[in-house]
Amino acid sequence: MAYYDALITKWGTLTPGTTAAKLAQLNAITVTGSVPTSFYTTGAAILNCIDWTEFNALTAARQTNVLQMCAIPGQLLGGSSQTSHLVAGMIIAYFPGGGPTITALTALAQAAVQPWWQVNGYPRAFDLGDIAAAGLS
Repeated sequence: MAYYDALITKWGTLTPGTTAAKLAQLNAITVTGSVPTSFYTTGAAILNCIDWTEFNALTAARQTNVLQMCAIPGQLLGGSSQTSHLVAGMIIAYFPGGGPTITALTALAQAAVQPWWQVNGYPRAFDLGDIAAAGLS
C-alpha cells in the first residue's frame, strides 16, 4: 500500500464529490517549480538559454555540435533522469555547473508544467483501478 501513500494523502485534499469527479480532479492537478525527470523542449528554447560568454569559450567543434543540436526540428528530450542522453549529456559536458547557461536551462525546466502524478513518481495518470487498489472507493 506504500506505493499509493501520496495518492491517498492527496485524495483527502480534493473537493468532495463522486469517485469519478475526484479522479478527474486529481488527474488535472499540475505542478511547476521542479526539474522534471523527463520533459521535451525545442532547440530554439535551449539556444535562448545559452550564455554567449560560455558559448564563445567552447572549441569550434563544440560550438558546431551545440548549434547542430539546437537546429534539430521538433522536440528534444531533457530532464533530470536523462543525463545519459544527448541533449542533457552535451549540456552538462560543455557548460560549467552553476554557470549562467545551466542556471537558465534549470529555470526553463522548472517552468515546465507537469502532472501531479508524474511529479510524485507515478508512471501514468490514475484510473479507477488505482483508486480501488488504494482503498479509496
